[in-house]
Amino acid sequence: MQHALKEIKYYFCLMNQALDPNLREYTSADKSQCIDIFKSNCPLYFTREELEPFAKFLDNLGKDPIYGNSEADYFYVVEDDNKITGCGGFYKIKNENTVRYAWGMIHNDCHKMKFGTMLNNFRVSKINELYPNALITLGTSQHTFGFFEKMGFKVTGITKDGYGEGMDDYEMEYSSAL
Repeated sequence: MQHALKEIKYYFCLMNQALDPNLREYTSADKSQCIDIFKSNCPLYFTREELEPFAKFLDNLGKDPIYGNSEADYFYVVEDDNKITGCGGFYKIKNENTVRYAWGMIHNDCHKMKFGTMLNNFRVSKINELYPNALITLGTSQHTFGFFEKMGFKVTGITKDGYGEGMDDYEMEYSSAL
């Protein structure tokens, strides 16, 4: 049964790939689907302990920025036919010309279908529109840093177990020259 359900979800994502996914601003009505996307990526891409901070981040969007060093938060969803397949955003760091990615993820059943590339390219474009010439940074794990390298990011530091036991923190910066 579990295998059949995954095949149905995979088929859904393949069908949506042929359509034209839409990126739009997150609304509070999207929360449950974003939480489901997060859970689909546990425990390989996120630790279960990160769910509460992610939920708090979603609850706080549109209010005061949740991170103490944040001047403004932005969050978007990848949507196709009223189904959210991914989400991710960024925040502008106070008193710096730096913007940092926040909580980017694609539903586990939809990996390797270009939704992640689409979300990344959208975020880079949106950051360049809002904050021209800003340095773009992110933190990710050993499981996804290779994807971001392909997108033009370079590793600037690694902290073993930075996100929890067995989940290293790879700090990265974007280089538009790549």
